[in-house]
Amino acid sequence: MIPGEIALDWGMMSVVKEYQDEAQSLEREAFLVRYKIPFLIRKKEIDSADPRNEYRSTLKMKVDREKREVRVEPSPPSPMDSVVRLEKSDRNSFHAKILVGRTETNDVVIPHLTVSKHHAFLKENPENDCYCVTDTGSTNGTKLNGQALTAREPRDLSDGDELAFGDISFTFYTPGGFYDLLMSISALR
Repeated sequence: MIPGEIALDWGMMSVVKEYQDEAQSLEREAFLVRYKIPFLIRKKEIDSADPRNEYRSTLKMKVDREKREVRVEPSPPSPMDSVVRLEKSDRNSFHAKILVGRTETNDVVIPHLTVSKHHAFLKENPENDCYCVTDTGSTNGTKLNGQALTAREPRDLSDGDELAFGDISFTFYTPGGFYDLLMSISALR
């Protein structure tokens, strides 16, 4: 394991390649029937001591005129990047919330010191048919596209949004957005 990398041991975790193979064999509608919940992608840590990795990232900026913000576009995931399905477990009693935190009582467990015991939660927002994230007042905060969230104020999520719980970052995708991503990276490889 690379220094600073966290060991993710979640029952709902796999790698991009597994979903990529499946997406190539399914039509979009069939994929959406099979997967009705959103996904988080965690990029593998790059060994910064390896000189071959010095120029591996290229930043691409996106201007959102409607929201009046500029953000860095996430780079496409590699086949071995981790995928976490955002689904309820039987570990917490909050019916409509997907809890994220360091302890085993959360739906998504991130065993890292910068992640609070009960750090944040994700919830479907039926008003505008999307998911939102809410920081619970965590010690090290939650960021959405680099912007710190105000505790207990939900923020809507879109495909490709960067979510950071403490120092641990993920990219958020709806089932449709994840399928489109898988098909686009399949075309690149």
